[in-house]
Amino acid sequence: MKLETLEKDHYFHIYNRGIDGCNIFNSDENKRYFLELTGKYLANKIKISAYCLLDNHFHFLIQINAETKEATQAFSNLFNAYSKAFNKQNNRTGSLFEKHFKRKKIDSEAYFKTVFYYIHRNPKNDWQHYKFSSYSFYHLEKTPKYFNLDKNYSLDLFSNLNNLKYVHNQYKIENLAGQNNNNDKSHNLQGLKDLVSFKPNNIIKKKFFKYIHQLQDTITSKLEEVDGKAKFQEDIWERPEGGGGRTRVIKNGAVFEKGGVNISGVHGKLPDSMQKYFGVEDADFFACGLSLVLHPNNPMVPTVHANWRYFEMYDKEGNIVDQWFGGGQDLTPYYLFEDDAKHFHQTCKTACDKHNPEFYTKYKARCDEYFYNAHRNEGRGLGGLFFDYCKATDQMSMQNWYYFVTEVGDSFLEAYVPIVEKRKALDYTKAQRDWQEIRRGRYVEFNLVHDKGTLFGLKTNGRIESILMSLPPHVQWVYDHHPEEGSEEEKLIKVLQNPVDWV
Repeated sequence: MKLETLEKDHYFHIYNRGIDGCNIFNSDENKRYFLELTGKYLANKIKISAYCLLDNHFHFLIQINAETKEATQAFSNLFNAYSKAFNKQNNRTGSLFEKHFKRKKIDSEAYFKTVFYYIHRNPKNDWQHYKFSSYSFYHLEKTPKYFNLDKNYSLDLFSNLNNLKYVHNQYKIENLAGQNNNNDKSHNLQGLKDLVSFKPNNIIKKKFFKYIHQLQDTITSKLEEVDGKAKFQEDIWERPEGGGGRTRVIKNGAVFEKGGVNISGVHGKLPDSMQKYFGVEDADFFACGLSLVLHPNNPMVPTVHANWRYFEMYDKEGNIVDQWFGGGQDLTPYYLFEDDAKHFHQTCKTACDKHNPEFYTKYKARCDEYFYNAHRNEGRGLGGLFFDYCKATDQMSMQNWYYFVTEVGDSFLEAYVPIVEKRKALDYTKAQRDWQEIRRGRYVEFNLVHDKGTLFGLKTNGRIESILMSLPPHVQWVYDHHPEEGSEEEKLIKVLQNPVDWV
């Protein structure tokens, strides 16, 4: 077996067993002493993300912090010191470990995660509480006695502790391919699969997934403050095929009759219908995003929708074959206040201009085109921004797209909340409320007939309650309804039929 070089700043899986399969630990005290020596010799040379000590072998998942020669020597010192002590205690001589400790470079996040939960699931019995595994310190949120456990990178990969626990509980160690050394299943990592987590990914996916979690918290907190009465109800859900989400719904508030701010991250085999849509075969996918819709009580306050999302598609080997960002935000008023429209669009333009002066004009036009009820020959609302299939180019890397999409996401509250604050206390009549419900019917029609996000969710076995959260609670369909000529209602319809350049 060729030994890999311990390169500084890189992650490695370090493991070894007793020579001829003999025990290297005869007692708990042996294992404690080995960990004590690990802290003594390696504390300043490596960062430890995971470990497990079993009677005849051990595993470490580490990052090298020292130069190659220094790190290699530190490991040799550890094993020599422990071997001498063990041999003396057990009145034996000769080598204790197999010649040369094994080391495998971690070359992807998927490989890291696979090794991470493989190490933790190595004990056969009660692995969640096994004393000589790092999982107990994640599970119980404690710290090992002899050295600091580097939890940051691991928790970042899994987004949070709850997701880390969930993945470990789903992982099936009996499905591993490396089961060739008698009762030791630890050495041959060929064929290991990332069974329950995401496919090989990049920093963009990880960052964006973390971003939408934070953005959901920011938006829901502010909207609760604006409403002053209702609070968001949280619902955590799991998708049987892979992934899940966090739905937050507000209803019967002082300002918001119904609304939702949802995040999700789903993955697995791309359904046949979507494979046909994308023109691919045997593809896997990952998709995550935040989607929100808010339906106010007062018809003078507009409905608003926003969505920011990221998508990856993989080949049979798990390599990324396509990836893109999408999203936008748009305003759907029931009565036309031109100042509100100008404010919303100016905020969108300001966010776009920070990245490309052509983006606002381009994505405003796409929004007017996309959010259009063709069967009614009118727009759903006053538009805003809509962008999709934002892929890497010579001008825009995926990192650049990440900065742009998050810029738009960060602008949402600035675009919408001032409008709500200005209009929420205005008086309205029963007739104006009826008009609001009629227009809500048009909103429902668009979402169920034309919206790609709704259709994608339904075709990928998404959570129905979360997908249809966008629908308003009270709607009217009045046969052959037309607003009175010269009315405020007709004024809105004319603008919906002929999009306006607001800035």
